[in-house]
Amino acid sequence: MRIFESYELTLCSLKSDFADCSDFLLREVLVGERRAIFCAFDGLVDTVALSNAVTEPILSDTAVFDTPEEQLEHIKSSTAFAAEMNEAQTFEELETFIMSGFIALYIEGCRTALVFGVQGWNRRSTDEPTNEAMVKGAKECFVEVLNDNKALVRKRLKTPKLKMKQLMLGSEAKTPVVIAYVEDRASDDDVKEIELRLTTAPFETISDFGEIAAFCSQGVRSFFTTVGNTERPDVFVSKLLEGRVGVMTEGTPFAIYTPYLFSDNFSSLDDYNNPPFYASFIRLLKYFAFGISTFLPALYVAIGSFHQEMIPTPLLYLVASSEETTPFPLLLEAIIIHILYEIMREAGLRLPNTIGHAVSIIGAIVIGEAMVTAGIIGEPMLVVVALTAIASYVVYPLYESVAVLRLVFIVVAGISGIYGLVLSASALFVNVCSLSSFGVPYTAPVLPLTRSSLGDTLVRQGWRSLAKRRVIIKKLKGTVDEKSKS
Repeated sequence: MRIFESYELTLCSLKSDFADCSDFLLREVLVGERRAIFCAFDGLVDTVALSNAVTEPILSDTAVFDTPEEQLEHIKSSTAFAAEMNEAQTFEELETFIMSGFIALYIEGCRTALVFGVQGWNRRSTDEPTNEAMVKGAKECFVEVLNDNKALVRKRLKTPKLKMKQLMLGSEAKTPVVIAYVEDRASDDDVKEIELRLTTAPFETISDFGEIAAFCSQGVRSFFTTVGNTERPDVFVSKLLEGRVGVMTEGTPFAIYTPYLFSDNFSSLDDYNNPPFYASFIRLLKYFAFGISTFLPALYVAIGSFHQEMIPTPLLYLVASSEETTPFPLLLEAIIIHILYEIMREAGLRLPNTIGHAVSIIGAIVIGEAMVTAGIIGEPMLVVVALTAIASYVVYPLYESVAVLRLVFIVVAGISGIYGLVLSASALFVNVCSLSSFGVPYTAPVLPLTRSSLGDTLVRQGWRSLAKRRVIIKKLKGTVDEKSKS
């Protein structure tokens, strides 16, 4: 609804919309010879900046104008000192601005209100990231304030080609969302597609990045996601330079980006600060750890249940003697111990830090040792589960996928042996190969093979070689853009 020219109607509308809002501040004043209204929200504005840059210079100006439009233009161009200034023509725009930390000025007779940016709420500092800790990386992370996150990205990528298009999403409560991309590297079609998906999505409001990620993904059912997330500005900037499109949301310290590839799970910022030989070793180690965490428990159950001839004789005697006293078959043992492990992990995550450490110690000592001593769980199974749990943290971005896949493979291996395990692994491989994100295959640059990009996939080449290559994700083989060109 458009703002009224009538002072009384505008005042009544504002008081009606924000009735019973104790933090809503409204002050009726005289600006020159006309009645005016200042309105803002307590706690969202900086009172010092509000007084020095907005209210004091406006109220001390005694100039007289023939029309309210001339007076508003004079205030906009000569009187107010606020760096951020906008106009609101509807009540919806006006209310969105003041709930975002602006102060609004309405002058009698105008159908436009001026809003001044004087935000001043408490905010978290850009401390060291907690979920993506790096040994040699920067010690700053995104925060919950969108403007601060935009500044962190702009500070690292000082180029006018960095674009940040801001949208207001939500039918009930508007939430600011920014689409970030580098103009000459990201695909215009991808940017338009993401904007279309977000603007047409049935959001009432947006509380976290997961709601947006669901609309940026391909939509194919899989255990793996085609949308990445990060809390590190340096990682986010590196993805934008590769031609990806990022999305940042007000109220969350995580930014998402797409397309997201399977190989992205195995690289980290430390890889580019370490020597090439060590970075390559760590990457290969991560792939090996992923295989262990996904298939080792199922392989142990399959071999122990159906293919005992594959176990060396000394080890077979050890396994047989340990499992002889346990009341459950290997399949049930593996499921029980894995579910108990996930329960203890979830308890350690959700409880306060002081209690969480105690839960871990109790779980390791009481649950593990006591169950083995009581003969409920065999020692080899406990070793397999412990090794699997440690390996699953090596590739932490894939932990959620691996945790569920591991149980699925254990059930399949316990029912049909190693043959069923191979078939289910093949089905998973086919599913992964069928994924794509905005025309980019999820398994690129390995499948299909892009030779020029292999130097930063399974292994990492030195910077003398990497600096010569300009990696653009839409130029990988197998993408829709590449196919259309050929």
